[in-house]
Amino acid sequence: MSRLGALALISTALVAGLAAAPAAALPTDVSAGSASSAQAGWLPAPRGYVALGDSFTAGQGAPPYRSDDCKQSRYASYPTIAAAFSLYRLTANRACSGATVADTAAQLVGVSADTRLVTLTVGGIDAGSNELLAACALNPDPTVDPCKSALASSAAKLAALGPQLVGLYSAIAVAVPNAKVVVLNYPRLFNPGVAPLGDLVNQSSDALNAVIAGAVAATANPRVTLVDVTQEFAGHGIGSKLPFIAFDPANLLAAANFHPNALGNGLGYARALANDRVLAR
Repeated sequence: MSRLGALALISTALVAGLAAAPAAALPTDVSAGSASSAQAGWLPAPRGYVALGDSFTAGQGAPPYRSDDCKQSRYASYPTIAAAFSLYRLTANRACSGATVADTAAQLVGVSADTRLVTLTVGGIDAGSNELLAACALNPDPTVDPCKSALASSAAKLAALGPQLVGLYSAIAVAVPNAKVVVLNYPRLFNPGVAPLGDLVNQSSDALNAVIAGAVAATANPRVTLVDVTQEFAGHGIGSKLPFIAFDPANLLAAANFHPNALGNGLGYARALANDRVLAR
């Protein structure tokens, strides 16, 4: 499927999803006159939206990129798609490939206190996901090194990650006191049973998602919420007929590999935001 075809499919599906949201929460006119209607008081003004975090929010799986440094998708990151179908105006996507919890905290500098929505994905790098994938790629046997050692290292990092995430989520809530802080988790990258490596990576993603869910709950802040994307990605991992995850077997070093593609950003992440009514209120 071409990029334009993928974006057309995303557009159709998201419009259908948003149409199911409460009517009072949606604009009643999205024609050329919408801007003047908003100024006249018929529609609420766009609300500021900032995206933070790692490569999954940057849109690394959907090139071309705005720059090689952060690998932000020029057209098809989930924040770009989500903002196009909501009352939120994306004022900044500060997410960057390889960003850790500490890096994401630094991305907060200069974010307006008037921001009304923050979304983020972070934790994969801190949990050692890249090292695990590399170590287990050739031999995904969890009882044999280097895969065995990588799994042990990842488990230790996960144990320390929860408090770090609680601190980050709480800091974001303080920095943007009028915003909803929406934490998105990670999809299973492979369809179950496709390959031993895929099942191992999926188990690691499940463990990371459990830590993320626990950290969101531990903030005890009603403005900090979790959007679980695993349902939207189910059946669309690597090895499926319609994958939402980028993977080029002819180029195993492709930057987009193992990240949501344009479909994954639109029908996975952005649709999860729509399904959970984040974009409609």
